[in-house]
Amino acid sequence: IIADQRKFVSALIIPEYKALAEYAKANGIEYNSREELCVNEKVHAMMMERIETLQQQLAHYEQIKRFTLLPKPFTMESGELTNTLKMRRKVINEHYKDEIEKMYEE
Repeated sequence: IIADQRKFVSALIIPEYKALAEYAKANGIEYNSREELCVNEKVHAMMMERIETLQQQLAHYEQIKRFTLLPKPFTMESGELTNTLKMRRKVINEHYKDEIEKMYEE
């Protein structure tokens, strides 16, 4: 979740890739890589629908407005996770700076 010092809440999401692949197969979505699957408009719409359903109880200002699906999980090797699997927000913000800024473009 990204919201600190921002106009609205956004998120970097690491999806369950197996579930995405099953959704793609069931809906005739062709793809050659996780990257293609994560940027597919139909997949994005399905995820937005699920996110909206999950955040119905949240106040409007608490709800995720935009998100980016990431094609690979965070890892300790990349420095994004500690050895106790806690996220290192500073490192994640640095690694995904472009993706984050893109979510806030007008």
